Amino acid sequence: MASIQLKIYSAALKTRTNVNVFLPSLLPDQNGATKRKHDFTTYYETHKDFPVLYLLHGTFGDEGDWQRFTRIEDYARNHNLAVVMPYGENSFYRDTDAGKDYETYITQELPQVIQWMFPVSKKREDTFIGGLSMGGTGAVRLGLAHPEIYGYTIGLSAVTDPIENLIDKEEFTVWSHAFVNSEHGQGSADDLYDLADKAMKSEKVRTKLYLAVGTGDFLYEGNCKYHEYLEKIGYEHVFSTGEGIHNFDFWDPQIRKAIHEWLPLQSAGRVAGL
Repeated sequence: MASIQLKIYSAALKTRTNVNVFLPSLLPDQNGATKRKHDFTTYYETHKDFPVLYLLHGTFGDEGDWQRFTRIEDYARNHNLAVVMPYGENSFYRDTDAGKDYETYITQELPQVIQWMFPVSKKREDTFIGGLSMGGTGAVRLGLAHPEIYGYTIGLSAVTDPIENLIDKEEFTVWSHAFVNSEHGQGSADDLYDLADKAMKSEKVRTKLYLAVGTGDFLYEGNCKYHEYLEKIGYEHVFSTGEGIHNFDFWDPQIRKAIHEWLPLQSAGRVAGL
């Protein structure tokens, strides 16, 4: 995999921001590593339109979290999957009153930048979004709200309960700036129940959902309730749970499972031990 660190100016954020990217590249078994004769032309002529997964980090995190704390590069390499990991502050990936419009950035501007720079697919069925904790919440919300962009959505330990439970207007929180002068109660753009309900009533395409949470996670009960609601309204989804808490010991095997077993990807093949 090619590992790329970008620093770009974002019109939606009105500032420079960081993005980390993994892009499938030539492997030893595709070149003939043990032979003097080499071949690389065929690979670059035939490998393009890679499926792409946008991965969002959690609160206090950054664009490097997925690389530091999971084996995401290895999982992606096994399936010729491009991975885009943007920086999202503690924004919940919302458009904010302060002028940093993270939803616009993630759903509109960043995909255009990535499609302009790299040989990734523009098809919704090849475009995925996922995240953990705050990023899981953002991924589920954006996936439900923009099914024309994301064919598949992964939410690990997402906040599925009403978001106002986290936001106290009388007290500062690390997310306060993201919710200034905005509606975020029942029926708002942040209401995952309402978004799922509207998606079921719409004639548009729907994103497929993969939700996962550990049984020891403080968000477990809320995720179970959301899973039950999705089943009630008939929304197609996978609900994966097991022993674990709110940390990468649970999230790493779950993102592996989602990539290897759930996303519509083909194995890239590789040589072991090289």
